[in-house]
Amino acid sequence: MKNFIHLTKDQQELMPLFDNAFLENKPIPFPNRSGTQAYSNLFYWAHLDAFETAEFPLHPHEGFEIMTFIFEGSLSHYDTASQKYTPLYAGGVQVTQAGSGVQHSEKMTKGTKLFQIWFDPDFSQTLKKPATYHDYEAKDFSVEVADGIERLAYLKPKGPIYSETPLLSIEKLTLNAGTFTENLDADFTYSYYVLAGDLTLNDVTLKKDDFLRFSKEGLVRYIAEEGAEVFMIKSPTSVGYKRFIERY
Repeated sequence: MKNFIHLTKDQQELMPLFDNAFLENKPIPFPNRSGTQAYSNLFYWAHLDAFETAEFPLHPHEGFEIMTFIFEGSLSHYDTASQKYTPLYAGGVQVTQAGSGVQHSEKMTKGTKLFQIWFDPDFSQTLKKPATYHDYEAKDFSVEVADGIERLAYLKPKGPIYSETPLLSIEKLTLNAGTFTENLDADFTYSYYVLAGDLTLNDVTLKKDDFLRFSKEGLVRYIAEEGAEVFMIKSPTSVGYKRFIERY
């Protein structure tokens, strides 16, 4: 497989938080001045397990777009754009366009599992806009079956999530036991995170919490011997604006 990076959970950045109440494993750690693993318009991706109920205190963001995908459990979110606490449950997604600046806090209940992913929608434009916040519930998302793969669509060109980051597609794929093929767009980068089961993607064997990204592949073959669940982001390989990591 060309142009790919494969990270097991142990190869990702592991970060315990709040006296081990949370554990984050990060396929894309936050960039620092010694380097970054950011690519395309993604520059941070964390998977959080909440072993106890705890809260991230109020903290600021600006410019970028934050998407939080809740797989199990729940959270309550407060920000200075909405000025209220809002609960959100399994299957839901919260999206914040940080714009010219916003502060927020998040309380995760024990047993919560989620992704928080940060996208770069072009800081030169978004820093001029007011911050906005949107919640989406599980019922807002549709599921389709195509070529034997069940696809839960979070973000497509026409929604349902409103996003300022261009050319994103975000799906959760559920595969029954079997072999499946899919034609991909060679101009895009594909990022996979295995949520459940084992999967062979072309010649790469992936297990739960493994992360794989690649580009310039025209055809992929999935082999799921006992079924698998995979989170996938399709993003442009080349971004037509100066990214945050080039300003940092």
